[in-house]
Amino acid sequence: MLSLGTCTLGDQPRIVAVVDAVIPAEQLKLLASRADLLEMRIDCWKCSIETAVGYLREIRSSLSMPMIGTIRENDFTRSFRIEFFKACIPYVDGIDIELGTAISDTVTAIAQGKTVIVSEHDFSATPTIGGLSSMVERARGQGADIVKIATMANSREDVVRLLEFTRACKVPVVAFAMGPIGKVSRVIAPLFGTLFTYGYITKPVAPGQLSVEELADEIGRYFPD
Repeated sequence: MLSLGTCTLGDQPRIVAVVDAVIPAEQLKLLASRADLLEMRIDCWKCSIETAVGYLREIRSSLSMPMIGTIRENDFTRSFRIEFFKACIPYVDGIDIELGTAISDTVTAIAQGKTVIVSEHDFSATPTIGGLSSMVERARGQGADIVKIATMANSREDVVRLLEFTRACKVPVVAFAMGPIGKVSRVIAPLFGTLFTYGYITKPVAPGQLSVEELADEIGRYFPD
């Protein structure tokens, strides 16, 4: 059974709370109380490395929740993303690195012993089954323990295709569709084998993203205790 930190994956639906701001620990504990993991969106914080590390250290000591460290490339992080990863990795249980990014080998080497999520986001369409399979193969070649795929749903058929692919996938995967049509997939994807789904606690960071509270309520309907 795969795990991320102390959280076992695959035995039941898991919710990841997206922490896109430096939120005080006590407040975060309340806002993320119905989640199982935290995704620390360090790239959204736009703070110094020292501030980011201090916050990660505080959350790690205050909340007993595994953390994923995500540092997307943007205007703020572009010139020193490796330094950010190197400083922050000791305080998280896993990292998320984009498929095909130039710094991947360096970051995964630094993250040895941590869970590596290799992610691909297609904000325009949902690829064919062949295209999705290619994403998984390339992500595994990039050192992924878990492959994350988020695609834009332009039709119900897109949602069905992505979910059917998820169900048939032989490697650990997190997959869901974005946009208004894709919202339902964020709730029901665990029925098809996705390991976890993401919810926001302050504001959506992706099209069609639901809040942690909404996800917990809806998932509870499909997976009653």
